[in-house]
Amino acid sequence: MSARLAISLVLWLLAASGVAAATIQFEASVDRTRARQTEPIRLTLRITSDEQLGQVTPAFDLKDFQVEGPATSTRMEMRNTNVTFSRELTYVLYAKQPGTFTIGPLQLEMEGEYYQTKPITVEIVRGASRPQADQAADPIFVLARADHERAYVGQQVTVSYDLFYRIQPRNVSFNKLPTFVGFWTEDLFVAQQLASHQEVRGGVSYHVAPLRRVALFPTSAGAHTVGALAVSCDIPQQRTRRGGVLDDFFAGDPFFGRSRSVLLQSEALQIEVLPLPDKGRPAEFTGAVGRFQLSVEAQPTQVAVGDPVTLRVLVEGEGNMAAVQPLQVDAAADVKLYDPKVEEQERITNGVYGGHRLFEYILIPEQGGTLNIPPLRFAYFDPHQARYEVLQSAPIAIHSEGSAEEEGVTYGLSRRDIEAVGEDIRYIKPDVEVLGAGSMLHNSYWFWTLQGVLPLAFFALLLWQRHQRRLQGDVAYARQRRAKGEAGRRLARADALLETGSEAEFYGAVRAAVLEFVADRLNLAAAGLTIEVCTEVLAARHVEAATIASLRDLLTRCDFARFAPAGGAPTDRAAARRLAGAVIADLEKRI
Repeated sequence: MSARLAISLVLWLLAASGVAAATIQFEASVDRTRARQTEPIRLTLRITSDEQLGQVTPAFDLKDFQVEGPATSTRMEMRNTNVTFSRELTYVLYAKQPGTFTIGPLQLEMEGEYYQTKPITVEIVRGASRPQADQAADPIFVLARADHERAYVGQQVTVSYDLFYRIQPRNVSFNKLPTFVGFWTEDLFVAQQLASHQEVRGGVSYHVAPLRRVALFPTSAGAHTVGALAVSCDIPQQRTRRGGVLDDFFAGDPFFGRSRSVLLQSEALQIEVLPLPDKGRPAEFTGAVGRFQLSVEAQPTQVAVGDPVTLRVLVEGEGNMAAVQPLQVDAAADVKLYDPKVEEQERITNGVYGGHRLFEYILIPEQGGTLNIPPLRFAYFDPHQARYEVLQSAPIAIHSEGSAEEEGVTYGLSRRDIEAVGEDIRYIKPDVEVLGAGSMLHNSYWFWTLQGVLPLAFFALLLWQRHQRRLQGDVAYARQRRAKGEAGRRLARADALLETGSEAEFYGAVRAAVLEFVADRLNLAAAGLTIEVCTEVLAARHVEAATIASLRDLLTRCDFARFAPAGGAPTDRAAARRLAGAVIADLEKRI
């Protein structure tokens, strides 16, 4: 009996462990298995357990997609006497290229046990920019254009990325920046906000907003690819034919109108880069490509032996100034020549990159007489004329008097010593005996106060720099920090409409201020927030029921006032405004 009892106990323990392992379920699903490259796929991971779920981080490799998220939601359900906890992680995926891809199996480790989902196959069809003849069918797209499809090594190629749209996009942001392998690059323009103009393309009029413009300078010959630029934005959801009166009513509304997220990606460009010709290449050519001017001057031209002469060589024009190298100066044997100091200034004129480079040489005559500086030569390649050009300065004569022996000149000076000539003035004061000692700094109260403030200011600067870096790199943190200020500006707009605006305008501004504040504090999309969603997310954050009730009451008032029939009873706008301020103040303390 004892052996049978032991066997039964082992079997019961194995069965119990199997039941315990089965209490956790890990599933994956997508909202669509076929999509265009510009359309998002929402991947939802659902973990279900009969115990409270802690922090969970599934392991997955989605190298074929650009991944945003996750958005997290937690639920508790009670069926009969059983309580289950579930957590959903929702990711937004954008395919990097068309094709058929497999998502998963995704893996999850919890309490030493491993779980995995079933693989999901999705098909991605091309959804980027189409040929010009077909672009009229697209209400919104990103177009990449280059001013040259063929260029020489070192010649500027200007690439523009523009957003074409016939429907109003919202929340436009850069999703993927282009790569420029094989080019030296210089940004000419990067959009901070949309500023559009009209342009007709394919017989269709579009609003065109420049996104980015960059100057590219090829560094080697051959076929080079200019990468694609991708932006994400929200666009209005097209209504179905079965839409009714309410669909027509809400279609133009920025809060009730349905929208969907899309990824817009330009096509890559191919640039054919030609090598610089060997025929006619001057010996002075060092790689400068563009159009340039040369000016040379020396000051002074009459000096004593051992005194320095400054030779200034200025090269300016259009092109990559980094390719302009110091010119060869052929000084006589009795002249000491120092390496030049280089000053550079860049400028952009009508979208063309250029500037100037100033080379300052220091020459010291070691013998008296006339020093002749031969003409300086600068060679560059003009891509517009497809030929080399050589610029030449006039010869310069410098007259020196005396000799090194007569002047007692030594030449162990550094360049810094030479540049200090004429600047280091040593003046002996004749009334030194009447100068007073003055007060000692260490006996001054303000001196020690300043010493104490400096470390505090240093640490304050460190904290400020850390705050600024986090604002630039952490979108959620930046939205949370700016939420109160943005809410104040939106409520100020509602104050302006308090007396003069219509019911719909005033309550629309109040509703927008509150919802945008909640969205910023929780890093959510404001377009998808409803009364029920706000209630759910705030309850998950353990916000007091009274605050949630006040928020629901305010949003209900706003919706009723906005869509009530014209000529209805007037509402108490001032009370709604006060309630909005109180709700935002309460939420600021709790989320």
